[in-house]
Amino acid sequence: MSFYKNLKLKIKSNFPNLVRFLIKLRDNNFIIRVLKKPFILSVTKKVHGKKIVNSEKGVLLDFSIDNYVSYTFRPKKSENTMFNIETYDNSSTAIIIQGPLYGLENYVKETLYFYTKIFNNVLIILSTWEDECSKSFIDNFKDHKNIKIIRNNKPKTIHNVNLQTASTISALEYAEGKKIDFCLKTRTDCRIYKKNAIFFLKNLLKSYPVNKKYNLLHRIISCSIDTRKYRIYGLSDILLFSSTKNLIKYFNPNEFVNSLNEMGLGNYPCIKNETAIVNEIFLCARFLKKNNFKIDWTLEDWWNKCRELFCIVDANSIDFFWYKYDWKYEQRFNTNYTSNFEQSLQFSDWLCLYNNPDFIFDKQLKEKWKIKDGIFEQ
Repeated sequence: MSFYKNLKLKIKSNFPNLVRFLIKLRDNNFIIRVLKKPFILSVTKKVHGKKIVNSEKGVLLDFSIDNYVSYTFRPKKSENTMFNIETYDNSSTAIIIQGPLYGLENYVKETLYFYTKIFNNVLIILSTWEDECSKSFIDNFKDHKNIKIIRNNKPKTIHNVNLQTASTISALEYAEGKKIDFCLKTRTDCRIYKKNAIFFLKNLLKSYPVNKKYNLLHRIISCSIDTRKYRIYGLSDILLFSSTKNLIKYFNPNEFVNSLNEMGLGNYPCIKNETAIVNEIFLCARFLKKNNFKIDWTLEDWWNKCRELFCIVDANSIDFFWYKYDWKYEQRFNTNYTSNFEQSLQFSDWLCLYNNPDFIFDKQLKEKWKIKDGIFEQ
């Protein structure tokens, strides 16, 4: 035992009252707490004997006063990450990364490297656009047998949902051709860091089976990021996990405007019960309609469909990172201490719905949209 530790132990043993007084002074004195506050944070500091990340060339300053501010650190590059070797049942599963590469080449490249490290025996499908995916990018992965890169012709359309559907369905059809049972659909601006994420999602499907009266093999799992509690059929399309067959139904390739007419919703732009029929709302409503589920465009029906057909997983449960829209404020969808309006539907909310058939949230907080000069306004 070092001299310092030995001295500290003797003082504690022989002068307990003095020690208690000093501890009380330390923990309850505002000036001492301010002086002890680390305004310059060491990102590579050892916490409980281990560093969180191995390297950081920058400096993090924290002069916050009125709030408790915490930080999440995630390596940008796979080479700076160490993973324990753990074996999970990821068999017959594909990860789909769909969307544009423009401006995201390095980010997506590192995501692919991450996934080859942390997800064993998983088919990884990047489905992007031919004019954005260069030969040099593809050459980075020519030795990776579990990576498939699909270069699609970009549809001529003004609607983003058509682009998403085109790139997603091509990846799903490829997975189906390889007899892949489950798919995890993500985007090029997203990344999952949790090594047991797929096994966890599969276990959720086992734990919460869909009722046999519905013609679905499994629930569809979505993420708390941008799944909206008070937006009718507001199931986030950023991340979806289910059987490959379910997701093929979800991303039906029929064009957006044609589908609106088939659903009896009229021409774009259109609103139903003050809800804008766009993107994730459209995809969710069309999936329900195409599979003969009755929908009435109410919050109660949306919450009931969450109970019966969907499941919501918290982003931090799979260490999910979305590199878009104020990404440094990670809890931007989940936590708001300035109003009673919580946008995100989280797992705790979903579980309340699942276990309590008569439970509902506050209907007065329903999101309301209108069309002004041909543009949606909320």
